[in-house]
Amino acid sequence: MADGTQEERTWEGGFWRLDTNGRRVYVIRRSVNGRRYVISTRARNEAAAVAQLRRFEADPEGFNPRGVVRADPIFLDDKLRLAFLEWSAKPKKEGGRGNTRIWVHEQKLYLEWWQKRLEGVDLRRASFQDHIRPPLKDATAQRQRGAVLLALYRWLRLECDLSLTEDPVHGRLVFGEPEPEQNRRSKVVPSDHIGLVIEHLTAPWRHVLAVQAGTAWHVTEVMRFAAGGTIEPLPKNVVQEGVAAVLVCPRHKSGDSIRSRVSADVVEAAKALREHGSFSRDWYFRAVKSACATVKRPDGEVGIPVFTPGMIRASVATHAVNGGTDPSAVASYLGHRSKKTTERFYLGGQVKTGQWWTGQNRPTARTRDRLASNLRRPPAASRRAWSASCAGRT
Repeated sequence: MADGTQEERTWEGGFWRLDTNGRRVYVIRRSVNGRRYVISTRARNEAAAVAQLRRFEADPEGFNPRGVVRADPIFLDDKLRLAFLEWSAKPKKEGGRGNTRIWVHEQKLYLEWWQKRLEGVDLRRASFQDHIRPPLKDATAQRQRGAVLLALYRWLRLECDLSLTEDPVHGRLVFGEPEPEQNRRSKVVPSDHIGLVIEHLTAPWRHVLAVQAGTAWHVTEVMRFAAGGTIEPLPKNVVQEGVAAVLVCPRHKSGDSIRSRVSADVVEAAKALREHGSFSRDWYFRAVKSACATVKRPDGEVGIPVFTPGMIRASVATHAVNGGTDPSAVASYLGHRSKKTTERFYLGGQVKTGQWWTGQNRPTARTRDRLASNLRRPPAASRRAWSASCAGRT
């Protein structure tokens, strides 16, 4: 064969030659639209070469003898994780996702968790049954871990040419409607527990908790107030018992400022907080938890059940309703459009008594009755402010 004539070396698509091992290699030689193509088919027999020729004729410009080239693998390593987090934090107008600093930090923690469990797994070929479902089965915070993985794969489809068929979580990693947390565990903190912690804390945490307990704001809303909120006097034609001023928190998620009427004690705490300025959410949570563990109780013992600032809003709302305030008025004060939202997520039922005592330290029946009366309603100053302010926001 090697000594055959040129005619013997031709085939339908061009010519063939011998490689260093003496095997035939079929080469396409064609002119298409004035352009000359000389491309090896990498085929060793004429039948395979003809099949490659048909592929070439269908798309001369995009023809590749290797067929469909498998894309490079994608691994969840430090570089990929940091690139995703950078995109997640970047503002939307700059092409990012525009997530908050707090959520980006939580995404970082969950991605580190996934990185350990998907080590060495090509994300293009990851299997939901083999790689995604098993680690989630017994994990805590499944919804959050799943949401982060869903966001990662959506980003890979945008930035890394990942096809929808290569996404193992699309349409499969689905979570139903979340069960309200108070259905699983009570988020109601007794009002005198909150009062004890406020007295125990030092500035600025004392002022932060006092403002939050007096307004029922989210922690992020208190942070916005500390950074740029204002304190306005009541209108001259408005007189409400127990209400001294209006705290204004800027930039509500609906686009409006939050305006809450508060008592004189809360106004003083708000002034001190505004003078201090911005504060750390993480350190605020640490300060409250630490105070719960070290505060002195009325029975002389130390420590109360630990609560977090995230439980204050539900607690204040529940105390107000238990004290006789109309749930619709509480819903309006919290900024909810429907009282159903308030009832589902923020009203945790009656407050139980005797929560911090065990064994020898349990109080007498008379003490329990007195505490039960106090815990079913907020302190006097708070009751006056709530009864007045829940009638409507300024």
